[in-house]
Amino acid sequence: MFTGIVQETGKVSKVERKSDLVTLEFACPGIRPGLNPGDSVAIDGCDLTVTSLTVSGFTADATRETLSLTTLGELSQGTVVNLEPSLTPTTPISGHFVLGHIDGVGVVSSLNHGHDQAELIVQPPEDLLKFIARKGSITVSGVGLTVVNVYSDAFTCWIVPYTLKHTTIASFKSGTRVNLEVDVLARYVIRGLEMGIKPELSGGITEEFLREHGFG
Repeated sequence: MFTGIVQETGKVSKVERKSDLVTLEFACPGIRPGLNPGDSVAIDGCDLTVTSLTVSGFTADATRETLSLTTLGELSQGTVVNLEPSLTPTTPISGHFVLGHIDGVGVVSSLNHGHDQAELIVQPPEDLLKFIARKGSITVSGVGLTVVNVYSDAFTCWIVPYTLKHTTIASFKSGTRVNLEVDVLARYVIRGLEMGIKPELSGGITEEFLREHGFG
């Protein structure tokens, strides 16, 4: 579990391709002291397990499925990535709950810089648009953002200076491929609607109602 608050931008220091997976090595001296083998780290929003520690970072394995469904298969030595260690009981929850399970890869239409912020426009896969709502949350390459507008084929977010400085978003340009994770609540709401669940407005959604429909 994560929050979409990037703790460090690390760098890919090594890529080792094997028959059934790829071993990635990251240099990240900032978060390195708090990591242990077996820990989870969100790499550009994708949850991977730390397999070993290095002097300045860690290694993690990515399977064929992960490589095919995310942008991790495009990583090469020197690529800069957004990193966030998993939540602990004492971690402040400053963003929103993020699972690290990528729903699809979107394409950046543009990053339009203003005086003190930037407008990010992303085209998501068509099947994800129904999960994206104005003022809702979305994670773009590991960065938790608030959706400003949703169009027929894209959504927009405004990026503040701090985020531009401390994540990889400032390097985005037209055509950049980004990992997307929709808000976890939206998944269940849409799933419920697709199943034909129609709660009575007068009673609202109660614990009993959720149990009856398989959510408890």
